[in-house]
Amino acid sequence: MKKIPLIPYPKQWVFHEEPLVVGVLRLRGDPCFLGVLRALQEEIRVAFGEAVLAPLSREEEIAYGQRQGPDAVSLFGGNFQASQVPVVPLEIRKAGTSLSEGYRLEISPEKIVITVSGSVEQSPSEVNREKELAAAACATVIQLLHFGWDGWRFKIPCGVITDGPSLEWRGLMIDTARHFVPPSELKKILSLAWLYKINRFHWHLTDDQGWRLELVQFPELTEIGSQRNGGDPMRNGLYTQEDIREIVAYAADRGITVIPEIDLPGHAQALLASHPEFSCTGGPFTVRTEWGIAEDVLCMGNPDVLPFVKQIWDEVCELFPGPYVHIGGDECPTDRWEACPRCRSKKESLGLEHWVDLHGYFIREITDYLTQKGKTVFGWDEVLDSTLPNGCNVVHWRAWLDEQSKRALAQGRELVISPSFPYYFDFVQTQNRRQSPGIGYRSPAAASLQYVYEFDPFRLLMPSNQEAGDASPAPMTLRKSPGFDTEGAVALAAGRFRGIQANVWTEFIRDPRRLEYMMFPRLLAIAETGWNGAGRSPYGDFVERLTVGHTGNGRGILSQRAVNYCPRYEGSPEGS
Repeated sequence: MKKIPLIPYPKQWVFHEEPLVVGVLRLRGDPCFLGVLRALQEEIRVAFGEAVLAPLSREEEIAYGQRQGPDAVSLFGGNFQASQVPVVPLEIRKAGTSLSEGYRLEISPEKIVITVSGSVEQSPSEVNREKELAAAACATVIQLLHFGWDGWRFKIPCGVITDGPSLEWRGLMIDTARHFVPPSELKKILSLAWLYKINRFHWHLTDDQGWRLELVQFPELTEIGSQRNGGDPMRNGLYTQEDIREIVAYAADRGITVIPEIDLPGHAQALLASHPEFSCTGGPFTVRTEWGIAEDVLCMGNPDVLPFVKQIWDEVCELFPGPYVHIGGDECPTDRWEACPRCRSKKESLGLEHWVDLHGYFIREITDYLTQKGKTVFGWDEVLDSTLPNGCNVVHWRAWLDEQSKRALAQGRELVISPSFPYYFDFVQTQNRRQSPGIGYRSPAAASLQYVYEFDPFRLLMPSNQEAGDASPAPMTLRKSPGFDTEGAVALAAGRFRGIQANVWTEFIRDPRRLEYMMFPRLLAIAETGWNGAGRSPYGDFVERLTVGHTGNGRGILSQRAVNYCPRYEGSPEGS
């Protein structure tokens, strides 16, 4: 049988010759999967056509907790009666025990059954993982439907897929502070991210150039901070609390956890525009219109700063019920602190040796506060720079400091690897300046598709004198290799190395089409790496699947969904 171009590709797939013919899907499952089923129904309607009613019986509705209306969706347009087309049940079940991978997708000539790993007694994190696995399995079904179109029906190969992620955290960060991204575009991106099994949306909501999050306690933050001078059409905008709740729920139904980022104590000028009293100089300030790093930051000598920030986080935590938060902490210059009498006094009273330790003090206080609220706290890898201990987990972005990942693990922190090269998607993917205007021009491109795909995040866990190559550990199996870092193996086994993440900064991304262009198809390379880890196929196989099923000839998934993806793929920088 011809290889079906799924991305990510399943770990195990046993085919049978006889296909399943689908005209209408009848969806059902355990009540805990109702959100996933609702998302699957919505996605199939959007992708393939209007509803054909094939409702469950009342007894089935009661048994499965489905009282939300029709549960069957048409896979084509037109007014067909259910009796005219093959009606196929799709059910999501709990396994009751742990499976060897994560989920099992069984396709027979009569039905589709998804079985998700999980025990009867579960913690909240285990319940969330169940939903993520169910969503991942449904994403596979959507891709199979797309590739199985046969005129007026769908033919899907029968067989059994046994699959699961190599890395728990397969993330995407979008900066909505520099340029506002409308909620409708975020939903489109989240829908696509789900289709490729991305399961973390890191939402950068605040920066020097914009404060986008509406807070009831402090309406002035968005009244002033969501607007800035200039001519960019997407420079202004805010997310209401209704927007936030809707997007969080939309993502959750698709197995995606939203991680809010409030970036402090640096990158604070949009906040200081409405609260200059929290600066070292007293202002006045406007929302910053230039890119780069602003020297004005929160004053660590002002006793009202920390209570104010904690009040902000109180409301943020109510809006974002997920287990993770991100407190920023990057690029915080100390110049203002060094010239500030109150900051000098604070440094002396705390017995701190270095000015950067004031940054560590802030990170420690906010991390401890949020940890007490039950959150798992992440920050950029600058949280490691202070000699003052703090318990903040790490997103390693500074690619030129490759020891940061090992430092984080050695200190018992959880780690997400997200190096600026090649996982910053504001850097260009081709050298064609007409097709790919942006930053990071090199020869070849700074963050080409091949570079993103072939980059080995596990090499950042290796000893400094050890090249990655074949010595990279296969996630979950922890195979040992000559020179393999024992600390890295222990961290993987303990789950402290959580995964990888692509970051999209938007200083030079001024509209949604440009955002899509910079993200796709590179996000698919992140998805394949995060799902299959060191066991992923060679780049050539990935590109073949990408071209056949996702970008090529106007019939691929990205084309069908009107995604403005970059059509060119270039080679990887030498020595990368």
